Amino acid sequence: MVDMNVTIANNIVNKLKENGKKQVDLADALGVSKQTVSKMLSGTRIINAVELSRIADFCNVSMEELVAFPQNVPDSNAVRAFMGKVGSASAKQALEIVDELADLVVFHAGVRENAELMMKPWRM
Repeated sequence: MVDMNVTIANNIVNKLKENGKKQVDLADALGVSKQTVSKMLSGTRIINAVELSRIADFCNVSMEELVAFPQNVPDSNAVRAFMGKVGSASAKQALEIVDELADLVVFHAGVRENAELMMKPWRM
């Protein structure tokens, strides 16, 4: 499964590199801390639509370019890679359940953090 937050984060990192800009420059442009930008660019913090629009403007690209999926997506899921080495069907099934639960935990943690941010007043 491809994580959309990580995809967007990777696209932003690539655009920053192409434009010779740094994370601190992006933090200043967005009016957020360097730590917040670091979380955004690692894919651990969800980027809302307003932030995505401002990042696109900062990078001189469209929002569509920032949310575009790469053409070839390698499967880098460690649990799935490990499944190939597991012998029994029940062990593989257990790993699939663990993988789904991990995805849910990560998703809900991101939703919670984003909800907390959305409750704060926006600076325009």
